Amino acid sequence: MAKSNTAIIAGGILLAAGGTWYWIKSQEDKTPVGLVISNQVEGNMSLGTNSTGKPLTANSVEGTWREDEDSLSVASESAEKPLLVIYEDGTPIHAEVITMSEWFEPSPDTVPAECYDDDGNIYLPENSPQECMDKMIEIQNALMERWRKLAKEHGATEESYQAAFPMQETTVAEAEGIFGPMLSLQSHFVW
Repeated sequence: MAKSNTAIIAGGILLAAGGTWYWIKSQEDKTPVGLVISNQVEGNMSLGTNSTGKPLTANSVEGTWREDEDSLSVASESAEKPLLVIYEDGTPIHAEVITMSEWFEPSPDTVPAECYDDDGNIYLPENSPQECMDKMIEIQNALMERWRKLAKEHGATEESYQAAFPMQETTVAEAEGIFGPMLSLQSHFVW
Protein backbone atom coordinates (compact mmCIF):
# COMPACT_ATOMS: atom_id res chain seq x y z
CA MET A 1 0.00 0.00 0.00
CA ALA A 2 2.86 2.39 0.81
CA LYS A 3 4.36 1.88 -2.65
CA SER A 4 1.09 2.77 -4.37
CA ASN A 5 0.66 5.92 -2.23
CA THR A 6 4.20 6.99 -3.11
CA ALA A 7 3.51 6.38 -6.82
CA ILE A 8 0.28 8.39 -6.63
CA ILE A 9 2.02 11.27 -4.86
CA ALA A 10 4.92 11.21 -7.34
CA GLY A 11 2.49 11.11 -10.26
CA GLY A 12 0.53 14.03 -8.78
CA ILE A 13 3.71 16.06 -8.35
CA LEU A 14 4.77 15.35 -11.95
CA LEU A 15 1.31 16.22 -13.23
CA ALA A 16 1.27 19.48 -11.23
CA ALA A 17 4.78 20.36 -12.44
CA GLY A 18 3.82 19.63 -16.04
CA GLY A 19 0.64 21.68 -15.72
CA THR A 20 2.54 24.59 -14.20
CA TRP A 21 5.18 24.46 -16.94
CA TYR A 22 2.45 24.39 -19.64
CA TRP A 23 0.62 27.32 -18.03
CA ILE A 24 3.82 29.40 -17.82
CA LYS A 25 4.66 28.68 -21.48
CA SER A 26 1.13 29.55 -22.60
CA GLN A 27 1.41 32.94 -20.86
CA GLU A 28 4.56 33.98 -22.74
CA ASP A 29 4.22 36.93 -25.11
CA LYS A 30 4.23 35.54 -28.65
CA THR A 31 3.89 38.94 -30.33
CA PRO A 32 6.50 39.26 -33.08
CA VAL A 33 9.38 41.64 -32.45
CA GLY A 34 8.99 44.91 -34.33
CA LEU A 35 5.99 46.77 -35.67
CA VAL A 36 3.00 44.93 -37.14
CA ILE A 37 0.47 47.29 -38.78
CA SER A 38 -3.10 46.24 -39.47
CA ASN A 39 -4.46 49.71 -40.33
CA GLN A 40 -2.96 53.14 -40.98
CA VAL A 41 -4.91 55.71 -38.94
CA GLU A 42 -3.02 58.96 -39.52
CA GLY A 43 -0.11 59.66 -41.89
CA ASN A 44 3.48 60.61 -41.12
CA MET A 45 4.22 63.83 -39.31
CA SER A 46 7.67 65.34 -38.93
CA LEU A 47 8.93 65.75 -35.38
CA GLY A 48 12.15 67.40 -36.50
CA THR A 49 15.64 65.95 -36.69
CA ASN A 50 18.01 64.56 -34.09
CA SER A 51 21.54 65.80 -33.42
CA THR A 52 22.95 63.56 -36.18
CA GLY A 53 20.51 65.01 -38.72
CA LYS A 54 18.30 61.94 -38.96
CA PRO A 55 14.61 62.78 -39.43
CA LEU A 56 12.16 61.86 -36.68
CA THR A 57 8.58 61.18 -37.71
CA ALA A 58 5.41 59.88 -36.09
CA ASN A 59 2.22 58.27 -37.30
CA SER A 60 -0.71 56.50 -35.72
CA VAL A 61 -1.59 52.94 -36.64
CA GLU A 62 -3.63 50.02 -35.47
CA GLY A 63 -1.35 47.08 -34.74
CA THR A 64 1.28 45.84 -32.32
CA TRP A 65 4.79 46.90 -31.29
CA ARG A 66 7.45 44.94 -29.47
CA GLU A 67 10.90 46.47 -29.21
CA ASP A 68 12.82 43.24 -28.60
CA GLU A 69 12.46 39.68 -27.23
CA ASP A 70 12.83 40.91 -23.64
CA SER A 71 10.24 43.70 -23.82
CA LEU A 72 6.49 43.58 -23.42
CA SER A 73 4.31 44.16 -26.46
CA VAL A 74 1.96 47.09 -26.89
CA ALA A 75 -1.24 46.80 -28.96
CA SER A 76 -3.70 49.39 -30.22
CA GLU A 77 -7.28 49.17 -28.99
CA SER A 78 -9.12 50.82 -31.91
CA ALA A 79 -8.83 53.64 -34.45
CA GLU A 80 -9.64 56.07 -31.61
CA LYS A 81 -6.93 54.46 -29.43
CA PRO A 82 -4.16 53.55 -31.90
CA LEU A 83 -0.44 53.21 -31.46
CA LEU A 84 1.54 56.40 -31.94
CA VAL A 85 4.74 55.13 -33.55
CA ILE A 86 7.96 57.17 -33.54
CA TYR A 87 10.44 56.56 -36.37
CA GLU A 88 14.09 57.56 -36.65
CA ASP A 89 15.12 57.73 -40.29
CA GLY A 90 12.20 55.42 -41.20
CA THR A 91 12.91 52.79 -38.52
CA PRO A 92 10.40 52.45 -35.67
CA ILE A 93 12.00 53.18 -32.29
CA HIS A 94 9.01 53.59 -29.94
CA ALA A 95 5.24 53.11 -29.81
CA GLU A 96 2.56 53.85 -27.25
CA VAL A 97 -1.23 53.76 -27.15
CA ILE A 98 -2.81 57.21 -27.43
CA THR A 99 -6.27 58.72 -27.66
CA MET A 100 -6.66 60.50 -31.00
CA SER A 101 -8.66 63.43 -29.63
CA GLU A 102 -5.83 64.23 -27.20
CA TRP A 103 -3.17 64.34 -29.94
CA PHE A 104 -4.74 65.31 -33.24
CA GLU A 105 -7.94 67.28 -32.76
CA PRO A 106 -9.77 69.16 -30.07
CA SER A 107 -12.43 67.03 -28.45
CA PRO A 108 -15.97 68.49 -28.45
CA ASP A 109 -15.83 69.08 -24.70
CA THR A 110 -12.81 71.42 -25.10
CA VAL A 111 -14.40 73.59 -27.81
CA PRO A 112 -16.36 76.41 -26.13
CA ALA A 113 -20.04 76.95 -26.91
CA GLU A 114 -19.30 80.32 -28.58
CA CYS A 115 -17.40 78.46 -31.31
CA TYR A 116 -20.59 76.83 -32.60
CA ASP A 117 -23.07 78.49 -34.96
CA ASP A 118 -26.86 78.15 -34.69
CA ASP A 119 -26.76 74.85 -36.62
CA GLY A 120 -24.31 73.25 -34.16
CA ASN A 121 -21.30 73.48 -36.52
CA ILE A 122 -17.97 74.99 -35.52
CA TYR A 123 -17.54 78.44 -37.07
CA LEU A 124 -15.23 78.85 -40.01
CA PRO A 125 -12.12 80.76 -38.92
CA GLU A 126 -13.12 84.00 -40.65
CA ASN A 127 -16.51 84.06 -38.85
CA SER A 128 -15.33 83.10 -35.36
CA PRO A 129 -15.97 85.37 -32.37
CA GLN A 130 -12.80 86.57 -30.59
CA GLU A 131 -13.51 84.35 -27.54
CA CYS A 132 -13.56 81.35 -29.84
CA MET A 133 -10.35 82.43 -31.56
CA ASP A 134 -8.61 82.82 -28.18
CA LYS A 135 -9.79 79.41 -26.98
CA MET A 136 -8.73 77.74 -30.25
CA ILE A 137 -5.27 79.31 -29.94
CA GLU A 138 -5.08 77.92 -26.41
CA ILE A 139 -6.13 74.44 -27.62
CA GLN A 140 -3.67 74.59 -30.52
CA ASN A 141 -0.81 75.64 -28.25
CA ALA A 142 -1.58 72.76 -25.87
CA LEU A 143 -1.45 70.33 -28.82
CA MET A 144 1.78 71.89 -30.10
CA GLU A 145 3.35 71.66 -26.63
CA ARG A 146 2.43 67.98 -26.39
CA TRP A 147 4.07 67.31 -29.78
CA ARG A 148 7.14 69.37 -28.83
CA LYS A 149 7.57 67.36 -25.64
CA LEU A 150 7.29 64.08 -27.58
CA ALA A 151 9.84 65.26 -30.15
CA LYS A 152 12.25 66.34 -27.41
CA GLU A 153 11.86 62.99 -25.58
CA HIS A 154 12.95 61.17 -28.72
CA GLY A 155 15.98 63.30 -29.47
CA ALA A 156 14.76 66.08 -31.76
CA THR A 157 16.85 69.21 -31.59
CA GLU A 158 15.15 72.25 -30.09
CA GLU A 159 15.47 74.21 -33.32
CA SER A 160 13.87 71.44 -35.40
CA TYR A 161 10.89 70.77 -33.12
CA GLN A 162 10.22 74.49 -32.67
CA ALA A 163 10.07 74.83 -36.45
CA ALA A 164 7.79 71.79 -36.75
CA PHE A 165 5.45 72.90 -33.96
CA PRO A 166 5.24 76.71 -33.79
CA MET A 167 3.37 78.29 -30.90
CA GLN A 168 0.78 80.99 -31.61
CA GLU A 169 0.52 84.19 -29.63
CA THR A 170 -2.90 84.87 -28.16
CA THR A 171 -2.96 88.32 -29.78
CA VAL A 172 -2.79 86.90 -33.31
CA ALA A 173 -6.03 87.68 -35.14
CA GLU A 174 -5.28 86.28 -38.59
CA ALA A 175 -7.38 83.13 -39.01
CA GLU A 176 -5.00 81.21 -41.25
CA GLY A 177 -2.18 81.66 -38.75
CA ILE A 178 -4.37 80.33 -35.96
CA PHE A 179 -6.13 77.43 -37.59
CA GLY A 180 -3.63 76.40 -40.26
CA PRO A 181 -1.29 74.32 -38.04
CA MET A 182 -4.24 72.48 -36.45
CA LEU A 183 -5.62 71.57 -39.83
CA SER A 184 -2.26 70.18 -40.87
CA LEU A 185 -2.27 67.94 -37.79
CA GLN A 186 -5.66 66.43 -38.49
CA SER A 187 -6.53 66.32 -42.16
CA HIS A 188 -10.02 64.95 -41.59
CA PHE A 189 -11.01 67.45 -38.90
CA VAL A 190 -13.50 69.91 -40.43
CA TRP A 191 -13.94 73.43 -39.13
